[in-house]
Amino acid sequence: MPRLIDRDEIRRLLRRDPAWSVYALGDLAPAMFPKATWFTPDLTLVLRDYGTAILFAMGTGSVREALATVDGPVHLQVQQDALEEIRRHAPVSSVKPMLRMTWTGQPSPTRRDGTARLDARDVEALQRLYADGDAAGESPDFFFPSMVTDGVFHGVHDGDALLAAAGTHLLSRAEGVASIGNVYTRRDRRGLGLGRRVVSAVLGDLAGLETIGLNVRADNAAAIHLYDSLGFRRHCEFFEALCDAPTREPSQRS
Repeated sequence: MPRLIDRDEIRRLLRRDPAWSVYALGDLAPAMFPKATWFTPDLTLVLRDYGTAILFAMGTGSVREALATVDGPVHLQVQQDALEEIRRHAPVSSVKPMLRMTWTGQPSPTRRDGTARLDARDVEALQRLYADGDAAGESPDFFFPSMVTDGVFHGVHDGDALLAAAGTHLLSRAEGVASIGNVYTRRDRRGLGLGRRVVSAVLGDLAGLETIGLNVRADNAAAIHLYDSLGFRRHCEFFEALCDAPTREPSQRS
């Protein structure tokens, strides 16, 4: 199956569903595009960054061919149809039902008081904050220091310690997209509205972007309630999973 290298054509296909494609649209940025391989028909992305390759799909037409180019494991972000297609060709594990939510722009962000914009000097404090959730399996699992310098992060401090923080997984003003992530409140300070304040502060700095999305586990009722109240809507269900991708050409599979 052919690979796509025309950025404008890739963008056109992704724009058919920008809410589902918000991460992939960010991968059109100059720093990310060389790390991405795009397959047709439909559209499948293999992104080689952050250690483990990531596979994203719109439809199923080129999933098998994309898998054949990766020496596993592969982190999947796919909807039901693509997950079923992948399972026909490779083992899949650690499946987590997720929701993609997108911000409607209403209500306007509020309660920025007491929050502070974070920068590279705050990376160690963020890492300590996120480590608070390790024992309970609640710590964000997709945080890299470069996200702080390349995106938008806000936190609430108590002295030098961070009590809560939220930020962006990606931010591309050129493409008009951002994804919110790494939202965490220290376990001994929950129920005080800190999560609402830091997410609202991040949204305030992202105002004007066409598409702002986030991922949340489908069983995380408290987080979903928070995002609903901040003006996010549920766009689609999808799955995060790990795949031991085939290492030989698909034509050799039975």
